Amino acid sequence: MSVSSTVFLGTPTKKTSDGFEDTYLFDVSRVYKGDLASVTSVGTLANGNGCGTSYVLGTEQLMFVSAPYDVDAEHEGHSCGPATETGFDIQAAVESVYGAGYAPRAGGVQSVGVSVDRSAVIGGTVAVALLAVLGWFGWKRRGKQ
Repeated sequence: MSVSSTVFLGTPTKKTSDGFEDTYLFDVSRVYKGDLASVTSVGTLANGNGCGTSYVLGTEQLMFVSAPYDVDAEHEGHSCGPATETGFDIQAAVESVYGAGYAPRAGGVQSVGVSVDRSAVIGGTVAVALLAVLGWFGWKRRGKQ
């Protein structure tokens, strides 16, 4: 717990992704360690790369986050840190170390990350593949002349 720069209880409300990094907006309900606004961003490497992880939107959870290193967000979350799904009451353990916590300060980020439109990515990929196939056929036709 002491290696995390921030410990809070919060609910992820929005996710954006650029394919390499996922960024989540969290509504913060309780702060145990650190100075935190009522809305904050947590970035993580996408698809479990490195120590990346994911969060279920709408599900409150206890967060152990650090200062950002690999992500463009206020905090970085990772699966290589403390696990909160263990068989004991992790929140009680946190409160025994940090106390009952306190309310976050008002404010926070309004939007984060880059949203990627899946249809645009698929369309772009199809267009590139089509151009490659047409180029290959053109090259083959020139070779027969």
